Amino acid sequence: MQDPTSVKIAVAQRDYIPNKLLHTLEGHGFNKEITCIVFHPTQPAMYSSAEDGKIKIWDYETGQGMGSLIGHEGAVKCLAIDVAGARLASCSDDTDIRVFDTATESCIRRLQGHEHTVSHVEWVMPDCRFLASASRDGTIRMWDVQNSCVEKVFRNPGQEWIRSVKIIGKHVIGCGDDHLVKKWTFDGRNERIIGGHDHVIECLAAANQAACEVLKKVEDAKGKDEADDEMDNQDLSSVAAEYVASGGRDKIITIWNITNNTEVLKLVGHKDWVRGLSFHVNGKFLLSCSDDGLVKVWSLSDQRCLRTITVQEMSFVSCIGYHPAGRFLVSGSSDNKIKVYKCE
Repeated sequence: MQDPTSVKIAVAQRDYIPNKLLHTLEGHGFNKEITCIVFHPTQPAMYSSAEDGKIKIWDYETGQGMGSLIGHEGAVKCLAIDVAGARLASCSDDTDIRVFDTATESCIRRLQGHEHTVSHVEWVMPDCRFLASASRDGTIRMWDVQNSCVEKVFRNPGQEWIRSVKIIGKHVIGCGDDHLVKKWTFDGRNERIIGGHDHVIECLAAANQAACEVLKKVEDAKGKDEADDEMDNQDLSSVAAEYVASGGRDKIITIWNITNNTEVLKLVGHKDWVRGLSFHVNGKFLLSCSDDGLVKVWSLSDQRCLRTITVQEMSFVSCIGYHPAGRFLVSGSSDNKIKVYKCE
């Protein structure tokens, strides 16, 4: 697919496309890769993690550092903040998951049970009572955070590294080194392969409701509303479909309908591993980052790239974070730099 970024495309201001670089932040260890960045849902604060084992707090409007959260003894791989912004979960090479109180900046829970690197954490909405984690030990674990115990374990049959996990509706979605996107029901049964890539899958993003509506129209236009075997071949046109995007080392982004386990579309344009994905708040766009040093903004309806931002020329873009109201985009790279962009 041709990348049409040389063509100027008018975008309404309400679409909030990354446009202006506001800050370049440095505070993690020298040349230590930034692994994750998340925004606080109501305050002008964001949290970054890196291979130096630290979690940094930033004011994204001023670019000032606001402190650190201490506790992990290995590289911090992922962060997740709950819907109220009261608790920040983190996971690490040290096999621990820690939960911090964002008001006191203290660790209030330490969840132990994984046998290898924990690569991803995800709060289970809407009440955030449970936390899901994915690990190199080949499992996804569902934690009862209040009681610091494992509620359920989902196992990869081949024990391959599960790198990312998303909770979508009543399903647990995982991906990783087996090149597959899989889903489980909450009771741990009915493991199902949704689809796959030609290489390791690095990341997942769950479509918000607005994006689901756009993607449903894409499917309708292509005539892909087909029945799934496990749904007794019933007509799915009246079923509310749910979608997930996956990005991998094959340089491709694929969007899947997890209701009927079908591929919806592919986005081709990155020249190296796809490392991070995020759906735009308005549902029209998907944002991606890659080891090619680029962040891309993709139109879901047109299935093409609207804008390419050269973030790094000599290093990888390892993660992106998207403001909950769409006003800012942040990127993290392998040279320890964080860049904050205004979206307008």
